[in-house]
Amino acid sequence: MKLLLDFFPIALFFIVYKTRDLHFYQNEGVHSAIIAMTLAVVVQIAITYMQHKKFEKAQVIGLILLVVFGGATIYIDNPAFIMWKVSVLYVVFALALVMSLWIGEKTLMQRMLGKELKLPVIVWRQLTWFWGFGFIGIAIINAYYYVIPSIQANDAFFGDGERFGLSGFDCASSANEMMCLVAQSAEESWVNFKLFGTMGLTFALLVLTIVLVSKHLKEKE
Repeated sequence: MKLLLDFFPIALFFIVYKTRDLHFYQNEGVHSAIIAMTLAVVVQIAITYMQHKKFEKAQVIGLILLVVFGGATIYIDNPAFIMWKVSVLYVVFALALVMSLWIGEKTLMQRMLGKELKLPVIVWRQLTWFWGFGFIGIAIINAYYYVIPSIQANDAFFGDGERFGLSGFDCASSANEMMCLVAQSAEESWVNFKLFGTMGLTFALLVLTIVLVSKHLKEKE
């Protein structure tokens, strides 16, 4: 249930971006998706608070970054900001995990899962490093393979001219049709990665964690 709630805003971002009828104004799929995702995160935080009577820090941090980077994207009309938000968020999570190795008596991993899993301190530390490096890996993949190519494609197409949304835009009507298609494709590739890539990589980390923990529990038995 929690995993579905965590990925609900990302899934809504994807759905709104891909569905033209849900765009608030023409060709602005990214803007519309940002607004929808922001509302979804607010709902997510509210549901979490009603269930646990407290705010989850990760969700609040995510909302703050979404407002800052999403707001910049809408105001400047440049999707690069919201694209970078993904990498920044995962780096923040990674730093929080790694810093917990030296701050406090328990790591964040142990604080979150310690009641359900009884593991030695060394195992919690290993899991913390594992997830920390995993989050850094996701941040790098997002930046290197999706954000930077998209920025380069947008700069090549728009140059110093006025920028506008590319989702739903008919590139055939542009004088630089090929550059337009490349920029459009790069943006769509990032949107796909934002949902399927981050979800798939996170699931892979989770599966590997289960394998590592199961191995230790078997040895303990």
